[in-house]
Amino acid sequence: MSAQPLRMVDHTGLKTGIAFTISLLLIAFIIDSWVIVAFVAIAQLMGGLGLPIAPYRIIYQNGVKLAGIVKPHVIEDNPEPHRFAMLVGALFNGAAVLALLTGASTVAWILVWVVIALANLNFWLNFCLGCWMYYQFNRLGVPGFTHAPVQEG
Repeated sequence: MSAQPLRMVDHTGLKTGIAFTISLLLIAFIIDSWVIVAFVAIAQLMGGLGLPIAPYRIIYQNGVKLAGIVKPHVIEDNPEPHRFAMLVGALFNGAAVLALLTGASTVAWILVWVVIALANLNFWLNFCLGCWMYYQFNRLGVPGFTHAPVQEG
């Protein structure tokens, strides 16, 4: 088995996106805005797809990081599990938007609160459930989940 190439991920960038997700979803809940939930879903989808025009990436690279508000924390890691987690969040928030637009607001806000709870778990305790799921799928040999956890030192 050949070693995978060294790959680096800026965890401050990830944390910035998580902070925006939490903040925006809380605002969306308080003011009952499907538009904000839709924006978060789209931002997560674009981030999950690794697009260079993903809103959180642009805000981090051209605003927060450039202004020196935070310092990059680049470590050896796989980006795919984090992208998978973003896609799961996009799925939940996208479903919440559909639920809000069809009058199923209780279901919608439950979905949003699941994302808020999991984002807080990642932000405060550094446990990414989507990343953990990705690595479980990798261990099971599920196609598409090709990266194993990075081995420490």
